[in-house]
Amino acid sequence: MSVLYVTEQGTTVHKLGRRLVVRKLGHVIETVHTFNLEQVILFGNIQLTAQATTFLLQEGIDTVFMGTGGRYRGRLVSGDGKNILLRRQQFRKAEEESFLLDIAQRFVRGKLNNCRTLLRRHQRQRPNDEIQTALLRINHSIRALAGTRSLDEIRGREGAGAAAYFGCFPRLILQEGFPFGGRTRRPPKDAVNALLSFGYTMLLGTVTTAIQVVGLDPFLGSLHAAENGKPSLVLDLMEEFRPLLVDAAVLRAINRRQMVPGDFLYQEDVEMPAELAGDEPPAREDYPVLLRPESIRKWILVYEQTLRQRVLYPPLGTQITWRQVVLEQARRLARHIKAEE
Repeated sequence: MSVLYVTEQGTTVHKLGRRLVVRKLGHVIETVHTFNLEQVILFGNIQLTAQATTFLLQEGIDTVFMGTGGRYRGRLVSGDGKNILLRRQQFRKAEEESFLLDIAQRFVRGKLNNCRTLLRRHQRQRPNDEIQTALLRINHSIRALAGTRSLDEIRGREGAGAAAYFGCFPRLILQEGFPFGGRTRRPPKDAVNALLSFGYTMLLGTVTTAIQVVGLDPFLGSLHAAENGKPSLVLDLMEEFRPLLVDAAVLRAINRRQMVPGDFLYQEDVEMPAELAGDEPPAREDYPVLLRPESIRKWILVYEQTLRQRVLYPPLGTQITWRQVVLEQARRLARHIKAEE
């Protein structure tokens, strides 16, 4: 399966037969056959013709709209209902406190295990006392999960493990020009956070697609509280994939010089995007660090290469791509909800 990313501003996506054609000022930039197309992701000022919109809805091709800075805006959703029986069971299970606690523990344990895996890889290559201390703290958080009796306790253990993990993250960055003082989200205050935030938004799209394919309701989770418009289940399932699909890709891109400091717009270079500004413009030091428009495609390529990597997936006993792993984990979650696993 393939994904079409459109990042060139001012372009229009047309339908021509069973192909999508991306044009700008009358010139064809890209043509993609939809036979194997799973998703279309549009960044910023991109237009869809009415014919292309109708075609994407009819074919069930997931279409996601993002801001130029990588912020999620929304997606095209067809009127077709999917797996209502599964969703009914999902809502029933959401009333069972024991089920919610169990599944939330699993999400957090998966995330912390993968954080530990990433740190161990770097510790083997370049031993560091801060990384070793972080590993001990993460191990403690994992062991303590078994004794948690509430969602707040589980979130607390996740928070403690994440604090230890990101506390030593600067020790994993080997190139100059990429300071990292901790996780900052809205807005990202440095280039590392800009890559992380953009990557997590792309991961959100990947996981949302998997959940929609399986037929689960993306807005009813456990670890993340249900709120209007918040895809709680997507955020839940994302947790275990953040370290290995986004964080590891960020480190690889920086340490291999696939991304360099010149790929970013810094506070002194940018105007605050309207989607982040709010009613009162913030101070200049609170402006975001953003990927340059021409560098977004570089980061997308790194992320896509990661999704295409083949890894051993123990439940199947075979190697599959990371994109397939995400889908298989969504399917396992559905089977768990139906008490089939």
